[in-house]
Amino acid sequence: MDIIELIRNILVSNELKGISQVSAIIGGLFVFYQWQHNNRLKKADYINELTEKIRTDEMIKETIYMFDYDEDWYSEEFHLSGDLERKVDKTLSYFSYICYLKSRGVITKKELYFFQYELERILRNQQVQDYFYNLYHFSNKNGVPMTFKYLFEYGEKEKLFSKEMYDKESYKDESNYFHQYINF
Repeated sequence: MDIIELIRNILVSNELKGISQVSAIIGGLFVFYQWQHNNRLKKADYINELTEKIRTDEMIKETIYMFDYDEDWYSEEFHLSGDLERKVDKTLSYFSYICYLKSRGVITKKELYFFQYELERILRNQQVQDYFYNLYHFSNKNGVPMTFKYLFEYGEKEKLFSKEMYDKESYKDESNYFHQYINF
């Protein structure tokens, strides 16, 4: 075997290695693209499931309607009301979960727009704010995390609560709409 043939074999071998490396890189990029595409589709399905539940779950749907039309529901009897308390708590928990997903980066700000109307209507509702006022001060008194923590934090971040929300004594002011229905 002469030296020219040996060099030719080495060059052919290197070309084949280079071609296989380029093929592996192209294949890897294609797999990565497919993986990203599938993840986007899964996420779109997940967002759709979240939005569908708002429209199909009877308890959530009825509660949002109640919030939308400013029905009176929060009173001293609420905490012993059974079904009403479960409906409200389920709805607020569901939206707190959505805010949790946003806070963890699972859903983006753009994806949160699917829930923006409901979030605004819930958190601007006087009855919800009165309920949150009681939960906030009860939690602080007992040193425990507030129920619906992520929904409440979203409302804080969006500046949807008045300064009276944080004043433990504001329920005593007749012109304020906060009441003390829980012992804090």
